[in-house]
Amino acid sequence: MSINHTKGVIRALALSLVLLCSVSLLFAQGAKESGAPAGPVELTIATWTSNPDQIALLNSFVQGFAQKKGIEINATFESIPFAEYNTKLSLELQGSKGPDLFWVLETSAPAFIESGLLANLDDAMQAYDPKDISPDALALWSKSGSVYAIPFSTSPFFILYNKDLFAKAGLKSPEQYAAEGSWNWDTFRMASKTIKDKTGIWGYQTVDGQGYDARILHNLAPIVRSYGGDFWTDDGKILINSAESVAAVTLFHDMVYQDGSVVPPGNQSDFFAGNAAMTVGQISRVSKLNDAPFAWGIAPMPAGPKGESPVIGQAAIGAHSTGKQVALASELVAYMTDKDSVAAMAGIWHPARTSVLSSEAFLTSNKSVSKTQMQQAVANSIKNGRVLPSHVKYPQIEVESKMVFDKLWQPKADVKAILDEVAGVYGKYIK
Repeated sequence: MSINHTKGVIRALALSLVLLCSVSLLFAQGAKESGAPAGPVELTIATWTSNPDQIALLNSFVQGFAQKKGIEINATFESIPFAEYNTKLSLELQGSKGPDLFWVLETSAPAFIESGLLANLDDAMQAYDPKDISPDALALWSKSGSVYAIPFSTSPFFILYNKDLFAKAGLKSPEQYAAEGSWNWDTFRMASKTIKDKTGIWGYQTVDGQGYDARILHNLAPIVRSYGGDFWTDDGKILINSAESVAAVTLFHDMVYQDGSVVPPGNQSDFFAGNAAMTVGQISRVSKLNDAPFAWGIAPMPAGPKGESPVIGQAAIGAHSTGKQVALASELVAYMTDKDSVAAMAGIWHPARTSVLSSEAFLTSNKSVSKTQMQQAVANSIKNGRVLPSHVKYPQIEVESKMVFDKLWQPKADVKAILDEVAGVYGKYIK
């Protein structure tokens, strides 16, 4: 064989290898283009939690979903403070860099659905047993038979209390009062004042210390409803200035300004630091007590003249309807609220899936809370409680009514006159 012939064979083999590699690369590129994206998918998820353990749990769902889809997802979690969550999120969603997935509060559900910012999830849900989700839980997040967000948390508020302070004041615990059938708002008021008088420590701190600001409804609703009042009804009836509502708000106002037993506006005293004997919380707040320097317990919300009326905090997750990854984000929403995901979250955020909520695993899902406490303060409250009122104009209602509610937080405030004024604000929007 000549040298030239040998070189020709080598060149031919080399060219064949190049062609073979090129064809293989083209096939690989074609497969990637027809299925998985070429590189990592960037997704932003907005929440109001900044708890690192909770963020890690949420990210584990994202990575499980990515593995299921055979893709890589880089998730960025944007933690927006609760007090400014709705305002900041709404502004971001109107721009070009809004989050791909985001949490939604129950009070704002109709407004977000009406805005068109939430993607329709009907198709995305089909692979994740949508019939297992409680229809009642989905009602707030649906319109005209379609679902626009899926609740991941249907979590009642309850009383967290400092056992050491109750014992120091010579009182029975809230759980003991509840077992006797005497855990009502009168007992609650008595206990708060007794603790303040005997220990010098505040008897009660409002939920997250925001009961005069971002959580006015969360603060007042359990009292108002247990007295037979309300803020407004689904059919447009305004009840915030009814005799029952006025009596309930007066009780709370008297605790602040006559008894001096409630952490007042502007005071930063914190239950979790031992500066108050009671507060209102949810299971997601219990982790803040892991290193508490005092013994603590959980009790149901006190009853009023009309019995118990627990408030359920409901939060859902949705996909941005005009996001760059709307189809993928919509399926991720469904995956993050499937049976396995909500079972993993059950010790923090209570599920809307009936198969999980009725399980023994749910009642024992939080190591810091006993099975009895989970049944009495959580499971029973989910059955008997109601979510806060919502409305398509809630953002406007919240801003305007807060300016009127601000007038309440004075020692000589005329509660009835102020609630009449609040009712006037409601009446502008609720027809």
